[in-house]
Amino acid sequence: MKRRLQFHDKIEPMLETLETLSTRLRMPPLIPAEVDKIRECISENKNATVELEKLQPSFEALKRRGEELISRSQGTDKDLAAKVIQDKLDQMVFFWEDIKAWAEEREMKFLDVLELAEKFWYDMAALLTTIKDTQDIVHDLESPGIDPSIIKQQVEAAETIKEETDGLHEELEFIRLLGTDLIFACGETEKPEVKKSIDEMNNAWENLNKTWKERLEKLEEAMQSAVQYQDTLQAMFDWLDNAVIKLCNMSPVGTDLNTVKEQMNEMKEFKMEVYQQQIEMEKLNHQGELMLKKATDETDRDIIKEPLTELKHLWENLGEKIAHRQHKLEAALLALGQFQHALAELMAWLTHTEELLDAQKPINGDPKVIEVELAKHHVLKNDVLAHQATVETVNKAGNELLESSAGDDASSLRNRLEKLNACWESVLQKTEEREQQLQSTLQQAQGFHGEIEDFLLWLTRMESQLSASKPTGGLPETAREQLNAHMELYGQLKAQEDVYSQLLAKGRLMLLNRDDSGSGSKTEQSVALLEQKWCLVSTKMEERKAKLEEALALATDFQNSLQDFINWLTLAEQSLNIVPPPSLILSAVLAQIDEHKVFANEVNAHRDRIIELDQTGNQLKFLSQKQDVVLIKNLLVSVQSRWEKVVQRSVERGRALDDARKRAKQFHEAWKKLIDWLEDAENHLDSELEISNDPDKIKLQLSKHKEFQKTLGGKQPVYDTTIRTGRALKEKALLPDDTQKLDNLLGEVRDKWDTVCGKSVERQHKLEEALLFSGQFMDALQALVDWLYKVEPQLAEDQPVHGDLDLVMNLMDAHKVFQKELGKRTGTVQVLKRSGRELIENSRDDTTWVKVQLQELSNRWDTVCKLSVSKQTRLEQALKQAEEFRTAVHMLLEWLSEAEQSLRFRGALPDDAEALQSLIDVHKEFMKKVEEKRVDVNAAVGMGEVILAACHPDCITTIKHWITIIRARFEEVLTWAKQHQQRLESALSELVANAELLEELLAWIQWAETTLIQRDQEAMPQNIDQVKALITEHQSFMEEMTRKQPDVDRVTKTYKRKATEPPHGPFIDKSRSNRKSLSQAAPPAMPIISQSETKNPRINQLSARWQQVWLLALERQRKLNDALDRLEELKEFANFDFDVWRKKYMRWMNHKKSRVMDFFRRIDKDQDGKITRQEFIDGILASKFPTTKLEMTAVADIFDRDGDGYIDYYEFVAALHPNKDAYRPTTDADKIEDEVTRQVAQCKCAKRFQVEQIGENKYRFGDSQQLRLVRILRSTVMVRVGGGWMALDEFLVKNDPCRARGRTNLELREKFILPEGASQGMTPFRSRGRRSKPSSRAASPTRSSSSASQSNHSCASMPSSPATPASGAKTPHHFSRCYDKPWLINSKAGTPLRGFDYSDFQLSSSEVTPAAGSKLKRPTFHSSRTSLAGDTSNSSSPASTGAKTSRADPKKTASRPTSRAGSRAGSRASSRRGSDASDFDLLETQSACSDTSESSVAGGQGSSRRGMAKPSKIPTMSKKTTTATPKTPGPKR
Repeated sequence: MKRRLQFHDKIEPMLETLETLSTRLRMPPLIPAEVDKIRECISENKNATVELEKLQPSFEALKRRGEELISRSQGTDKDLAAKVIQDKLDQMVFFWEDIKAWAEEREMKFLDVLELAEKFWYDMAALLTTIKDTQDIVHDLESPGIDPSIIKQQVEAAETIKEETDGLHEELEFIRLLGTDLIFACGETEKPEVKKSIDEMNNAWENLNKTWKERLEKLEEAMQSAVQYQDTLQAMFDWLDNAVIKLCNMSPVGTDLNTVKEQMNEMKEFKMEVYQQQIEMEKLNHQGELMLKKATDETDRDIIKEPLTELKHLWENLGEKIAHRQHKLEAALLALGQFQHALAELMAWLTHTEELLDAQKPINGDPKVIEVELAKHHVLKNDVLAHQATVETVNKAGNELLESSAGDDASSLRNRLEKLNACWESVLQKTEEREQQLQSTLQQAQGFHGEIEDFLLWLTRMESQLSASKPTGGLPETAREQLNAHMELYGQLKAQEDVYSQLLAKGRLMLLNRDDSGSGSKTEQSVALLEQKWCLVSTKMEERKAKLEEALALATDFQNSLQDFINWLTLAEQSLNIVPPPSLILSAVLAQIDEHKVFANEVNAHRDRIIELDQTGNQLKFLSQKQDVVLIKNLLVSVQSRWEKVVQRSVERGRALDDARKRAKQFHEAWKKLIDWLEDAENHLDSELEISNDPDKIKLQLSKHKEFQKTLGGKQPVYDTTIRTGRALKEKALLPDDTQKLDNLLGEVRDKWDTVCGKSVERQHKLEEALLFSGQFMDALQALVDWLYKVEPQLAEDQPVHGDLDLVMNLMDAHKVFQKELGKRTGTVQVLKRSGRELIENSRDDTTWVKVQLQELSNRWDTVCKLSVSKQTRLEQALKQAEEFRTAVHMLLEWLSEAEQSLRFRGALPDDAEALQSLIDVHKEFMKKVEEKRVDVNAAVGMGEVILAACHPDCITTIKHWITIIRARFEEVLTWAKQHQQRLESALSELVANAELLEELLAWIQWAETTLIQRDQEAMPQNIDQVKALITEHQSFMEEMTRKQPDVDRVTKTYKRKATEPPHGPFIDKSRSNRKSLSQAAPPAMPIISQSETKNPRINQLSARWQQVWLLALERQRKLNDALDRLEELKEFANFDFDVWRKKYMRWMNHKKSRVMDFFRRIDKDQDGKITRQEFIDGILASKFPTTKLEMTAVADIFDRDGDGYIDYYEFVAALHPNKDAYRPTTDADKIEDEVTRQVAQCKCAKRFQVEQIGENKYRFGDSQQLRLVRILRSTVMVRVGGGWMALDEFLVKNDPCRARGRTNLELREKFILPEGASQGMTPFRSRGRRSKPSSRAASPTRSSSSASQSNHSCASMPSSPATPASGAKTPHHFSRCYDKPWLINSKAGTPLRGFDYSDFQLSSSEVTPAAGSKLKRPTFHSSRTSLAGDTSNSSSPASTGAKTSRADPKKTASRPTSRAGSRAGSRASSRRGSDASDFDLLETQSACSDTSESSVAGGQGSSRRGMAKPSKIPTMSKKTTTATPKTPGPKR
């Protein structure tokens, strides 16, 4: 029974613990979204598993105890107690398995979410960084340029970056999917944060796309504007050229009246045309000024200013010519004597002009309209001022006539002259007034529009401030701060409301005063835009204000609610802290339960508030800025944590009170029941005080009293249990009042029990005396003897009285009760003895039996008294032993706990031997203490065994349990101590061994280093076998070193500190790796030991020296291998045959489909036609041709025939083609051509100085039309200048602009085709010069090949600079102007135009340069007239020429028409067929140095196919035949 009670007492707490743990794990976990918090959850979950592991021994022990109890019972079917035990065991096992399953499931779930969260957060952070970097790059891009070529480059660069950025879209989608999965996986409170992060990423992506869109739109708009501006500019130049030509082509002033009149009418029409174009010119000026405002760079400003300035000069020139022509005509009219006609003409013009001025109305509003009107008025004013000379001439002629005339004619003439002068003055005055009126109106309009633009700019800034506003504040302080900041903006807007109203009213008034009813003017647009912008900003301002006010209200409400809840939580925590422990008195505990119910109801009432707070907090987290979100989240987490603790403590308090109530109720009911029965028993004894005199009745009363005594004896276990329960409660009682009350209750029941027992004994004693006095001596004597016989076995010496302290105390209490009863029966025995003696004395009968009975009574009584004293002595002895045993056991258990703690929490072992030895010494002391304690354990076990030998049956299990515990715990501590000792000893021995190994390794390294240095100092043998032997020897050394590597690793790792690796470091790299295309080759493996990780300086020395020796060994190995390679090369080179090498090289070139010429050009970086020996060797080796450096040295000697250290192209080809001598210049003409080519090639400009061979020894230099003779004089090439000769290089210095000015004649912006020594800069517009002869502008088939019309233009984005005329040339100074259209470069090739003179498209040698951005070098082109290797003939037709040149590689080059007529035709063509007009596909050019046989036919056919597929670096020169005699063939080479 006692074992079962113990089992139930132990299994109940276990079941409660397991149930709590199971309930906690069954609750669905609130999975966080952040990586660190998920890790915290995983560690918390592991703590549950650790708790379970701690409970494992108790679980196993309880399971065994329960199964043992069930096996001892009659079975669960029959025994109800066994069934209860089985049920509890099943419940415990169920909880155990359930906890394990739930813990595993939760861990798996957490790990899955952790992996997902890591991927999501790290990938998103990396993507956001990339997007931000890209956005910064876009923002840092320079503003759109002015030149279309620059804009095109900017567009291409932007599109390249855009393509790379678009590649991030897949990753964005992947991260969105990860985010969706994470939102699905994590808890409700965490979802807003993930959503917000995804929204932030989406916003960043949208902003990036928006920025890109804006950038591309700006570039497109800038491109359209630039193209349109340049087209207009070019058209204006063309019109001016044509106008000047037209004016110059007008016939001379006639000598007869009709001719002069016709010429004046023609002049009027021409001036009308000029008047319209002048208006267009004013518009162009206005557009140029707008572009000037946008331009930030001075170069860009120059690009715009230069053509406008030139146009202005051209217009002034045209105006002067018109005025001059007009004056000539008027003078001719007067000279013809047509004064009246001239006067009438002048008056008609004045009248017409005055009517025009009167008809002009005031103009308001649009500055553009006013500017146009002002431009028109300027034209009119210029026309009026141009007539001033006419008026003066007419007046002069009139005055002369007045002097010669007389009478009425003179009067009439004077009147007409006065009228003329009055009209002239009126026209002048009205013209001036009109100009002032327009100027003032323009100033007003510009002022108004300037105000509107400033106001719109201010509104745009305000709008950008509103658009860029951060998320609202989640805390009242930040929300209030944001609202205040916004209210400042709001105040600024309200302050500007009056300005807005004034501007609007002013604009509407201007619109009302407008005479024209047309819509779409700038004023109307500005007013509409102003209204729209104001409404938009006002709406946004109000919305933002409402939003911020709402956010402030929400944040304030949340803060107040949260503060109230925190205050309540603080009070609740305080009340829980100061609440008294559960009482064990029933009435008190019931009062406590009632109080707790009120508190629990209050806690439940606050559950809705915490949910509401959580929802509000989530809403705020979603809307608020990041720092506030963190604070809100922390506040909510803190409050929720405190709330959960309060709820948990409340539940625990309720459980504790309920448990206390159960215990108190159980004890109180038992106590009440016992007290009631004892009171009834006492009342019963008190009510039966009367004792009859009748012996029979006395016997009956005695038998009844015996029955009562049996009942009282039956209540003894109940009394003992009640007392034990009361004592247990008293020990557990935490309240002093409870202890006092329980003492009182126990004292009361004890007194009652003693009273009832005393009264029962007294009643029995009285009944026996009465029986005795009533003459029933024999019955009384028999009753006493029977009682003595009954109690004697209980007092026997063999009855065990030993056990634990509680049992011995209980036995002593029972023996004291017995001694009291024995004392009370002493009087009865004496009375019986006295009565017996009286009977013997007084009786006459035989009294022997009385004596015998009395003797037996005396013996029994003496025996019982002795046994009682003996039992008392034995109990005292047992009590002493029990106390000693308990003290010994408790002292041992305390020491064992301390020993276990000290052994369990030993730290990591130190690395040095001294500290380890000191630890071993300390542990030896500890082992001594353990051995000393073994004596105490044996003594305690001996005490237990002694007690067990004479132990009460009820206490055998308890004593055995204590003996087992102290033995097992001691053995466990001893085992742990021995294991720790072994660990320390093994660590020390390992340290010693490592130290020895370290010294051994250091000694070996010293030897190895010395050996390697000595071997390196020895001369390298020149025998292959000896070198191979050295390599074998070194290989064995390397193998030995490799064998020692594990020892080095072991030694260094032993001393290495434990470095904690940063968790999940490579996520960013991993997630970004798909965007990194550059792969770096891994270096060769080499054992490198981190010295910073070690403590021991000897280890650092070992690491450094090991690394040094390893490097020395590798260097030695490299040297040996190099020596072997060199010797083997020398061995092979001994049989070197250049002819074999040459054939192998030519086969390799043919296999690679390469040409010798292309290879030479690729090596010849500076394009001077020759390369150094080293460049030649490096170039061949770099081309991956299978050869050696040794062979190449010999080959270079063969190639460099003249031994000057250079290999020129002819040496290169001659060495590879020994049978061909066609490449050597033989005649003087060839030598002159080579020298001219070489000299021209020294120019580093993108567009070289143009030299054309016209015939044998006849050349044309630069733009000059003059042919010059060239000849060789004393090995020097001389040029004929005037009457003498000049050296070619001196002539070029004087005539080539590049050499003359010390600068290039064209600066390139493109870095890819920029030769060495050239600078970079923006390309300005260059002017085309005026031609003195209008007739030279006519397009003819021969024009393009005869003059410098092709000289100064370029393609792509490189216009030429004005050419400088040759010194001494008689020809006029010609300029050419070409404003290129580089945006047409990369377009598809279009079909050439029909009916178009293709000779205009012929290209000179330096007229074609690659497109902007091309990485290829500038190709050079041969003219269509002849090739360097073919016949110089003039038989190619324009069609064939066009066929040759009209196709070009659109990605490498582009050509443009060279003449103005061609320019106009090209611009018209491009307007008809898009941007394809200037693209040509260039076919592959055959070089003069190609390996094919050269004939006149091949040359003729090759020339028609020629165009450069690859860039030429061999200096070439274009030739042209003279165009004067087309039938004369040119000289042949």
